[in-house]
Amino acid sequence: MDFGKKTILIFLLLLLISCDKTSTSYIINNTKNEITVKVKIDQVAIEKLDKEYIEKGYLVGGEALDDYEVKIDSSETYIFDIKKGIKPDYYPIKEIEIYSGDTLILKCRKDQMQKLFTSEQNKEGYNLVIN
Repeated sequence: MDFGKKTILIFLLLLLISCDKTSTSYIINNTKNEITVKVKIDQVAIEKLDKEYIEKGYLVGGEALDDYEVKIDSSETYIFDIKKGIKPDYYPIKEIEIYSGDTLILKCRKDQMQKLFTSEQNKEGYNLVIN
């Protein structure tokens, strides 16, 4: 093997080894009805994190996060959170509520989020299955 091929092979191997793992959280609707997920954002936590970044000399900006609502059809999956290199921490989330029609089926605070999504990641990610 000549020098050029060895260099390319080494570069590709280093690229594969150095890639951070992506962790994804999913909400899976296994019910026969559409569900609604209401997410409340923790503005105090976001401001605290922004302040820490500014003190370290980082630029902070971009869009402000607001509370939001997502409808998930029956037998569909919604990507709730993605983190690169770390387990999802749900830091900006204050709480989530999941409704089926007008019925509240789940309400969860930030401190319960880690337990709510399955603790062991499978190849699909961290799952919250609504049955």
